[in-house]
Amino acid sequence: MMEEHLTDEHLFVQDVLRDRDITVTQLAQRAGLADSTVYEYTGGRRKNIPMVVWRALYELTEDVRIPNLVMGEGKGFMVPIPHPNSIDPSETTLKQLIEKRKVDLECEMAILDILADGKIDRADHDAIHRYRDAHPEAMKLEAQIYYTIMAAYEKATHGKGPR
Repeated sequence: MMEEHLTDEHLFVQDVLRDRDITVTQLAQRAGLADSTVYEYTGGRRKNIPMVVWRALYELTEDVRIPNLVMGEGKGFMVPIPHPNSIDPSETTLKQLIEKRKVDLECEMAILDILADGKIDRADHDAIHRYRDAHPEAMKLEAQIYYTIMAAYEKATHGKGPR
């Protein structure tokens, strides 16, 4: 039996699959690979996870941490633009997006309160890590809100409003 070598990347993939309720079979189908092959990658039996698996995972989740992980530590991060067919400019959808954003803003205010003492210390550790992990998704949500508002505006003005 081959020894497993779980890296942060392997653990990350496992976490994303679990958190998004995606099966290895779904990931394998999207990647065009056999289930057993994807199990080898996700279980750490193969050291490097190939790009085809990362692409498939991103397509299934649009998790903004994936391209940022692939790109490495850079000066920014990617936020996907919603696919035009996925934008629902209805009032109900916009209200749901705004409510989600309000929760994000409450989290941001909480982190600002934690940091207001002018220092980052051990006591702030968990809050900082939650914020770091949630921030890319908050940016994705902002993009969804923006494009939903623009689609609603275009629909309301039939594309004849001021630009």
